[in-house]
This record gives sequence, C-alpha cells and structure tokens, in this order.
Amino acid sequence: MRTNSLTVNRVRIAALFLAASLAASAQEPDLKFLQDLTETRSFNLGKPASVQITPDGSTVLFLRGLPRSPEMRLFALDVASGKVRELITPEQVLGGGKEQISAEERSRRERMRISTRGFTTYQLSHDGREVMVTLSGKAYLVPLSAGSPRQIAGPSKQGEPIFDPRLSPDAKTVAFVRGGELWVAPAGSPAAEKQLTSGATALKTHAQAEFVAQEELDRFSGYWWSPDSKWLVYEEADLSPIEKLYFGDPAHPEQPVEATRYPRPGKANAKIAFAVIPAAGGKPVFIQYDRARFEYVSEVSWQEGGPLTLLLLSRDQRDLSLVAVDPKSGQVKELLSEHDDAWLNAGERERAYRWMKDGSGYLWSTERGGAWQLEFHSPGAVKVLTPADWGFANLVAVTPDLKAAIVTRSPEPVESQLWSIPLAGGAPVELTRGPDLHRAVYARESGTEVLFTQPREGRGRAEVVREDGSVAGELPSIAEKPPFTVKLELQKVGPGTGFWTAVIRPHDFNPAKKYPVIEMVYGGPHLNWVHPFAEAYIADQFVADHGYIVVHADGRGTPGRGRAWERAIQDRFATVPLEDQIAALRALAAKEPAMDLARVGVMGHSFGGFMAALSVERRSDFYQAAVAGAPVVDWLNYDTAYTERYLGVPPPAGKSLAYAENGLVPYAKSLQRPLLIVHGTADDNVHFEESLLLSDALFRAGKPFDLLPQVGQTHMFYQPELQTRYWQRIFAFFKAHL
Repeated sequence: MRTNSLTVNRVRIAALFLAASLAASAQEPDLKFLQDLTETRSFNLGKPASVQITPDGSTVLFLRGLPRSPEMRLFALDVASGKVRELITPEQVLGGGKEQISAEERSRRERMRISTRGFTTYQLSHDGREVMVTLSGKAYLVPLSAGSPRQIAGPSKQGEPIFDPRLSPDAKTVAFVRGGELWVAPAGSPAAEKQLTSGATALKTHAQAEFVAQEELDRFSGYWWSPDSKWLVYEEADLSPIEKLYFGDPAHPEQPVEATRYPRPGKANAKIAFAVIPAAGGKPVFIQYDRARFEYVSEVSWQEGGPLTLLLLSRDQRDLSLVAVDPKSGQVKELLSEHDDAWLNAGERERAYRWMKDGSGYLWSTERGGAWQLEFHSPGAVKVLTPADWGFANLVAVTPDLKAAIVTRSPEPVESQLWSIPLAGGAPVELTRGPDLHRAVYARESGTEVLFTQPREGRGRAEVVREDGSVAGELPSIAEKPPFTVKLELQKVGPGTGFWTAVIRPHDFNPAKKYPVIEMVYGGPHLNWVHPFAEAYIADQFVADHGYIVVHADGRGTPGRGRAWERAIQDRFATVPLEDQIAALRALAAKEPAMDLARVGVMGHSFGGFMAALSVERRSDFYQAAVAGAPVVDWLNYDTAYTERYLGVPPPAGKSLAYAENGLVPYAKSLQRPLLIVHGTADDNVHFEESLLLSDALFRAGKPFDLLPQVGQTHMFYQPELQTRYWQRIFAFFKAHL
C-alpha cells in the first residue's frame, strides 16, 4: 500500500470515481460528464509529465499523451528557441503492431501505479546526448541532435522480452534483464550481448526487486551501474521461503491457478543478497552485510563522488544502517545508523540522500529531531542545515558549484515553496513564495530549470526558465479543460493543532438549507488527502452540484506534521483515524450549519475502503451508509513490510492483539448501516479474498450488505465503459440509502 505521487493520483481518481457516482440524490447523473471524466483521467491526460533536462540545459524532455489517450509519447523542447518536437513515436517502434507487455513489466507497472501505455518511462544518457526508450520488450537509443533511432536490445531468439533496460553512464553499454538473468550488450552492437548471471529459476531471480521492495519501499529496480561503467551491482532473491498462496481469479475458471509467493505478517520474507560483478563478465562478489538483522534493503546507490552504499532496514523497521561497500571484497563499513521506537520512514520517497560529486560529503534527511531535517555529512562532522520546525520536505537539486541545496519547504502540508540552503551554513534563501504552490526540475550542470506553478484556483503551468532568468516558454499542455470551476474552501479545524480539511459546496449553495455530507476518506499513513488546489476536486464538485457537501480531512498518521503526529496511529488503525475523521466533521459542522450530520455518507478505496467499512461497523451512530472499495479486512493477510511497520511483527505462533483489534471481522456483528463492497476479482494488492472474508463474517452475523465484484479488474481500473456502469450502480445505492 505504498504511496507516491502516482499512487496519490490513482487512489484519488478511484475514490473520486466513487464520489462522482453519488450525484443522484436530486437527479440522474450526467453520464456525459462521467464518460468525459474517465476518458480524460480527470482531465489530466495531455499534460506534460516525467520532465528531465539535459545536463547543459539545452533541451527539456517530457512525456505527454493525447487528451483522451493514455498512450504516452516523447517530446523535446529546445531551450534556445522554445520550439517543441516529437523525438520518436510508438508507431515507429511497433511498426503497426500491438504493444506487448511481459509479465514482469506488467507487475512492475502495477507496483508503480502506472496505467498508461506507450513510453511510460525513458532514460536520458549521462552526457545528455541520447535518450533510451523501451516498448514491447525492445530498447531504442534516440539521438537528441542528428541521427535516427536504433534498437540496442530486444527479445531473445526464443522470444523472451527484455525487462528494465538501463544505459551505462558512458552510454556505451546497455544492461537488461531477460529470462530472469542480467545481460549486457554494446549499445552499437546488440548482437554482441553477454549474459552476466546464471542459475535463475522460478523461485530465484537475478537483478529484479522483490515484491515488498517495489510495493512498500519505493525500490523498483534490482541492479545498478557504477559511475565509471565498469561494474554492476545486482540483487539475488530467493522466493522459496515465502508462503504459497493460491489466489486465482474466480471470474476466469478456465485459467490455471498457480501458487503466488506472498509474504504475510509474521511469516517468511524473500531471502535477498546483493553482489558486484564486472560489466565485462566475471565472478560475482557478494556483499557481506548482516542479512539476519536487516531483512530489507530499501535503497542501493552508487553515485558520482561516493562509494557503493546500501540502506539496510530491520524487519520491524525500527533500525537502519547506511553502509559503504568495497566492491572488490564485498566488505562493508557503516556510515551511520538510526533507531526509532515506532518505525523509520526509510523508503526512497522520504529519504534525501545525495553525494557531492567531488566526494566531500553527502546530504541526508532525518526525523531524529521530531520532524524532517536536512543534514550535511562530511568526514568527522555533521552539519544540520534546517531546524526541526522549519518544514523541510524534499531535496530537489544541488547547484552545479556544490554551494547550495535546492529544497522544497512545507511548514504545513498545504504549502510548497522552493528555497536555497547554503551548504557552508547561513540563512536559507527564498526562491518562490505563495499563495501558489511551486516545485521545480533543474539541469545538473547549468542553471536551466522547469518551474511548476500550481495556483490555488485554475490550471497549473510548467515554465522553462533559462540560466539568465529569461523564460523560454511553457511545456505545452493539450489537456481538456473541466466544464466548471471548483468551489473549494481549505481550513484547519478541530481540537489541539487541528486537522486540515477541504470542503466543496454546490455552485448554487444556499446557506439556509441543510445538505447531506459525503466524506471522501483515505485516513491511512503516507498519504495526504487534502490538497491546496481546486483542480484536484473536479469530481467532488460534480457531486456537490447534485445537492451535497463533500469533505476531505487529514487526521493523525498523515505525513508532513511531525514525527509524533504521524506515529500516533501505531497499533491503532481502528481507532485514531476514525476518531479524527469524526472530530473533523463535527468541527466543520460547527462552522457550517448547512452540513447535515444526520445524513453522512462515507466512501474510500484501499486503506480508504477499510476506513469506510470500519466507519459503519463501529460508528453507525454517525455514519448512515458506506461504499468500501478494495478494503483490507484482516491485516494478517496484507504484506509484511507495510503492515508490520505500523502493527508490529506478530509472533510465528499465537495471536497478536494489535492485529485482532484492527481488522474488520471482529466488528462485523455491529454493522447497522447499508454497506456496499466493491472489489476487483484480479486484485493483486488487496486480494479479492479480503472482501469474501468480510462478506462471510457479515452473513454469519445476519447483517445485510451488498457486494459488487469487478470481474477481472486489479486494484485500480480505468475502463470508461466499466466505470460508467460502476457509477450507476453506486448512484442507485446512495439514492436508496442516503
């Protein structure tokens, strides 16, 4: 249940799809709008994405689809002229054929929450002269100046596609995974490919990240190049200790059910090891770290100016160790360690870790002081660059002269501005200011940047700013505009330090009337559900315009408000998030008498699905009806790395009180309100069996409920025709019960 920006978008879209389905209390829903919403992915298709800048700042690269097509295409903007051109098209690669996606690639896209097709990723060469794209198991190298694209890697003679290709830093070699093994090939002579590893089986993989690393630690790759292009380090994962589960898809009985190795709390993880091997071929040298103590490796890094390092994480995720590796002997030396009595946020998304290219030291972020801070580590010294109450959020870049770090500052989760932090010490320098939100992408060796500005109201823009400060133009968006604006109010309400909330009222809002309330909930860790820009709430406004007030609230457990706030949910999934949602709604209603707390509906997906079902099970005095999408029902059935982080590592035998008290089954007997459960039968994140487990518990308790299986669908789905019918079903449910 890992989250990142892509995850936020996908979870939000899924939940907004549920929200849009409610707009039937006063009239039948506008099916044309619902169709438009899904076909445009909430009016986001056609926006520039995955922006990179060549090191010299001369060219900006980006991906973009058509307004109603999720097929991503690759474009380049010339910074000198401001002109945009398409570098290579999917048609050039496919030659009229259909895109083929391997099982490994399909699984990784699911883990990364990528639902687009075409060029979903690309790699810019270290010198910025070429870019590599992958499609249908083939890799192509595209010159940015003169020359034609050329294939540099592809399927074997037996038809096995390549997976996760990566250019060497000198761009002379491409590495890739094929048939479970790590290969290399000269970028100019793909026929001269060489296999580096051997011995892979169905249960032993080479150069691929294991499931929990991808799903929960933001590590999607299983191999890495050395800065000098002479070595590769790769992961070897033994899946045989992991419990075998037989999920299958009940909607497709003609398909054989194969065992899935899925690590559940308290049971075995994959056994992982890491080795260094010469790019020219040779014997691997395995890295000698304490594998018994540290079951997870959340990051592998081999940066210019720094050693090969591994970020090690204990099974309970309370201890981490950053170790430097001698690639010739495999011996390690600890650079630093950290401990947290609750858990450490150690995924790549949270952690800022950057070596100076001159080898003088590295930047590191930590929560030791009670909130995220940025530090500079040099031999024998640690310099704290930001105080704990400053609001350090992300490391964006290091200036080419190595004198400053560019960061985003968010003293509150609804704020985001760019600042420059002098590495030698001194006062931070403000680069942008509100009320608009700002973030940026910088060139490595020049002052060229792409500045992203997101206004509180209206559409965002991405300006290309030259080194001299002049604007080369905007990255062009061809996304369709929503048919209406959003009437959004952000406010912090409630006891203590308060909860950030978003309220969306109807355009024809009448303060003298009473409106039913729809609570859009996520409520889980690592995700902020309240966003400070109206563009995020298009579907919510559609719901509101049919006679509702729509509310989002971020309670304890959400990031961006300090360590204690985030860790308040430890062992308390079933209490703290629910208490905070109710407290936020009551505080809002005290300010807005038009909110009718006698008519509150709740809906959510994934952790939000768990929250929605929990709400009507435990607090039927407050909630009148719920839609639960893909809910986790028994946390003993979810994966190790996510669940044990928050609920602890259960004993191999016996019961864990934290798990017993935080699931949905124990409270099934208390259900007093209408509940609709929606779940994809092929969901490989929160498995469909979870909803069957809840259905059985409710049935045995004599409780009425509705179950809507989504045939053949995974954790997220976007088919417009399916979504339209899906919404119609939910319209009817809420029209009857709310």
